[in-house]
Amino acid sequence: MTAGSRGCAKCEEYTALREKAKQEGDYGKATAYEVLRRRHPSHEAPSRAARWGLPV
Repeated sequence: MTAGSRGCAKCEEYTALREKAKQEGDYGKATAYEVLRRRHPSHEAPSRAARWGLPV
């Protein structure tokens, strides 16, 4: 989780769901939640990389 996304309820929800899926051994679902979290809008001024979900 990036510094800009800390405290966002939706980001925290996706992270919790990802961890739960990993603990259950469902890595496909865990990956899907990680993708959703990364695609969730950045909480900073969006750069081109952020709009595409790439690491900044």
